[in-house]
Amino acid sequence: MTTSPRRMTNPRQVTIRRASAALLALTLAACGGGASDDAEGARPGSGSAKGMPELAIPVATETGRGLLEVVDPTYLERPLFHDFGEMIYGERREWITRFRNVGTSPVEVLSAQAACGCTRLFSMTVVPPEGGAPTTYKSFDERPITTVPVGGELELNVLVLSQFTTPNQRKLALFRLSTNSDLEPYTTLEVSFLPKRPFIFAPTEAKLLNVPTSHGKEARVKVLVESPGDPGRVLGIESAPEGLEVGLVEETFAGEFVWYIDIRVPPLTPLGVIRGAVVLRTTDSLGEGDEGRLSLPLIAQVVADVVMEKPLAALGAFKANEGTVFESRLNALVPGAKMRVLGTRIEDAGFDGIEVEVEPVTPDDDGRAKEWRVTVRVAPGCPPGFLTGDIVFELDEPIGGTRDSADGTELRIRLSGRVLEA
Repeated sequence: MTTSPRRMTNPRQVTIRRASAALLALTLAACGGGASDDAEGARPGSGSAKGMPELAIPVATETGRGLLEVVDPTYLERPLFHDFGEMIYGERREWITRFRNVGTSPVEVLSAQAACGCTRLFSMTVVPPEGGAPTTYKSFDERPITTVPVGGELELNVLVLSQFTTPNQRKLALFRLSTNSDLEPYTTLEVSFLPKRPFIFAPTEAKLLNVPTSHGKEARVKVLVESPGDPGRVLGIESAPEGLEVGLVEETFAGEFVWYIDIRVPPLTPLGVIRGAVVLRTTDSLGEGDEGRLSLPLIAQVVADVVMEKPLAALGAFKANEGTVFESRLNALVPGAKMRVLGTRIEDAGFDGIEVEVEPVTPDDDGRAKEWRVTVRVAPGCPPGFLTGDIVFELDEPIGGTRDSADGTELRIRLSGRVLEA
């Protein structure tokens, strides 16, 4: 660790200052006693043989004089630097750095912060001097986080998360430790790495939106090597979000390996959003080992079998004397399914001048269609203030995922708007 010279306490300077203070004390004692032989045996600060009052010599305070110094650095010229070199994009690495408090007072660790999301403090361990039991911290909310005694050691375990960087570009990540040391209050660690991505996804993430709960949905993502001829290989599936069915298919095309990730949201999956990632087990960029990890971001949204394009009938702000119009569409999501809207009604709006018009898009002979146009008209005269309520669509068949009625044939959409003074 390099320490700024202006903050350093030079031992030779301390000796000179103490010698000067002692000489000053001897001189004052000699002058006050009036005889040089009385002063010769006097110790600084102890008074003379003739009852001289004791003279206290000022001693510099030790508060904040702790100093953390790297133990056994990898690079002597840059003890706070570590280079991981090339690593697989998405791979996680750990860097453990040891410090020793070589100062003259304890060091309080006030904070530990990363400059970006690709580094994170995984743990902090304090080892007291003379073989004391170490203490490990994994929560860093307290202030100070911990204290390193004189002669004790501090071990930092910094986690590098390469998936939060740009692939195939070298990264220099910074991590700062803040302490109460007057000599070196800030310690900045530097981590360098090159996250190589030997594989690419097409598309770059798996999106399964508007998944009808009674039918489910499937998606396929292709995996290719970054450059033709690369020896990297996808070996298998390491993990996937719970509740999904995920498979891996390997094929060759024109002498190149191609992999497909098949993702399926099974029928009757509960309504809601599923977020996570499918993690693949791979070789390195040279086609060796099995420690590589490739992460495919994934989001799935399970909804009722019939939805409106705009899930909220947001009327916005409109003047009371003008009214407003809202338009959207009802969609039957199950492949091949069609529906008929038997009727509509407005509930709990507090204003009678709201009408809902529905019209099928390319209906069949029975008047059933996969899509229906929806137009909501609010007539002039609505009282100023917030307008809320429900639009209820009565359908001819039960729809999956609804909980609003016993037979499940009603779809309820929230209506909201703000009526302004004319």
